[in-house]
Amino acid sequence: MKIRKQILAGAIASSMMGLAACGGGGKGTQDTGTNASGNSAGSSSSRVFYARAVDGYLAGASVYVDQNANGKLDAFEPRALTDSEGYFSYNHRTGADYCADGGLNQYCLRGAIAANAEVIIRVTGGYDTVTQLPFKGVLSLRSSDLDRDDLRLVTPQTSMVADSSSNAQSKLDALIAAGVLDNSLNDDLLAGGNIEAMSRAQIVAIISRVMGEVGNLSVGPATFQDVESSAWATGYIAMASKLIEVGPSQTFEATFGSAETLAEIARRTLYSAQNPGQAVPSTYELPNPSSFEPLLQVTADLVALNEEIVAALQGAGTPEDMKAILRLQMVAAERALANPSDPQLDNLADWVRNQLAQGNGLGTDLAALGEDNIDLSTLIAPSFAFDPNSNSISASAKIPADAATAFASLVNTAFSVSLDKRDEQGDALFFVSGAVNARSGDIKVCVRYRSDNGDFDTTSNTDPNGALLVGGHWSLLDDHTLTLSIDVAGGVRSLLLKAVGTNASGLDYRFDFGDDLSDWSGAAPAGFTAGSVPASDAACRTSLIERFGQMT
Repeated sequence: MKIRKQILAGAIASSMMGLAACGGGGKGTQDTGTNASGNSAGSSSSRVFYARAVDGYLAGASVYVDQNANGKLDAFEPRALTDSEGYFSYNHRTGADYCADGGLNQYCLRGAIAANAEVIIRVTGGYDTVTQLPFKGVLSLRSSDLDRDDLRLVTPQTSMVADSSSNAQSKLDALIAAGVLDNSLNDDLLAGGNIEAMSRAQIVAIISRVMGEVGNLSVGPATFQDVESSAWATGYIAMASKLIEVGPSQTFEATFGSAETLAEIARRTLYSAQNPGQAVPSTYELPNPSSFEPLLQVTADLVALNEEIVAALQGAGTPEDMKAILRLQMVAAERALANPSDPQLDNLADWVRNQLAQGNGLGTDLAALGEDNIDLSTLIAPSFAFDPNSNSISASAKIPADAATAFASLVNTAFSVSLDKRDEQGDALFFVSGAVNARSGDIKVCVRYRSDNGDFDTTSNTDPNGALLVGGHWSLLDDHTLTLSIDVAGGVRSLLLKAVGTNASGLDYRFDFGDDLSDWSGAAPAGFTAGSVPASDAACRTSLIERFGQMT
């Protein structure tokens, strides 16, 4: 959904219902932390829900209470955002209470729902703090007890039973008992170094995305017009617990590691999506199998590769190793989803095996993917070629030192970014404020933007220089990655901005604005005076023209 449509939808919802939801709960959904009855986040008559979203921790994700269990965000349902560490309502690490008076209410999930009533929490959109890529899945948690002092996690594993029966829970228990999955997702996963648990959980998340792609390739979106929500968004498809017969000695690789097994999962999932509540007949066959067989094979290969990595580490992984593995998985998954026949996927796997053969854990080059100054976009690009014998792959993804520390002293600075493509143009001025040495604070942004779908403009649909002054909150993921929650049309929209390189006039940025992360360029942060911050849309228009010239 393009940005202008999001703003218009948010404005309409705000005026009609006192809410600001774009609908669907996906990336870019506008959230305010209001509850189902329209009470403010500070209302004492409402119940607060506390948890943390993990698929890598998810920053700026939309989180909501799915009161009618239809797998989508409806206008009447409570919603909020996750903070830069994946928490909502309360951050256990910093002690920030977002539901308290004066708290950042966009992170408060509160609703007029009976105490101890069982609820389904959904999380979607936002950004994986490990890979720093947009999160394209859905996480779910079913619980009647989401107490502040008993931290719960919303993970791929909790998602597998969120929409399922008690029989599904017993299958999940069997998967855990068989060592297929790990139930120890109850502490700081990255710091804990639980390679098996976290790497397998992300593989399950990737498989669910693949199943959604298989459904689209098999029957096309028109088939699902009478389905309330995407089957893949309902409980993160509850795949492993609901659709697999689990044996007493089953392993993760045996369960997910063959294209034939994954095809059977897809067959059962697709039929269940089209025929809710009906048993899957043995005669039902997936249509057009040749269209998705390469994707299933790549997924099976990724499962097998993950198990090789787990075995090589022998339980001795560091947090950096964990990051490297999760980043590797996402590079492979993104490339495979873009092109299942990508010839570089085999080279990537061979590179990993050569790294493991060094006999020092992950190997120096693969382990370097876990460092802080890594941007995966280079490795995901179709033009990037993996040399299996290289020991410098990670160097291709490293951010130069000047860019890697671009936001180290961000408070009370300003900077600009710009984009000029044939079908997309945009400019923005950022004014960052906060306490000395803070890692979060308030922000003002002047922005003008247009694409093939129209202008980002609330004052004129004919003036290409029409601009908006918007405010919000910023937080740092690291010294080169900034998450934003921007107030637009009465709601809050999540954005991500990364410094990824340098150029003759400043910095190269990667910015999510409208569709996905795209390449922008601009100035490095520098100090500003309070009087230089525009105070209106008109002043923003003038400032943008002075800085960038006319947009034609």
